[in-house]
Amino acid sequence: MASFSAKSMTMFFLFTIIFGFGFLHASAQLQRFTHTPKTDGSLNFLVIGDWGRRGKYNQSEVAFQMGVVGEKLDIDFVVSTGDNFYDDGLTGEHDPNFEESFSKIYAAKSLQKQWYSGRIE
Repeated sequence: MASFSAKSMTMFFLFTIIFGFGFLHASAQLQRFTHTPKTDGSLNFLVIGDWGRRGKYNQSEVAFQMGVVGEKLDIDFVVSTGDNFYDDGLTGEHDPNFEESFSKIYAAKSLQKQWYSGRIE
């Protein structure tokens, strides 16, 4: 088995990161969002991804804590990074998976803010 020095591993990771960002920049047109900051200039938000389904896999517990933290921080919005609706995504606008895995779960008052979600095209 080949062994790699710390320096060569660091160089490999740096190359991967730089190449990855360059590829992302070259291949994706990222949508920009604007959100009005608080009077002190701050924005508070939560980020979640791969959130589970129908309240299982600790989804309900995490959602509850998000509600608690969201209230303490007075969040402005939530970012959902994706990988949320298993196994085949949503079938349409009225898919029951949306209610069972989102609406009923992230019901805390503090989470009733704008959610920004990634999408695959």
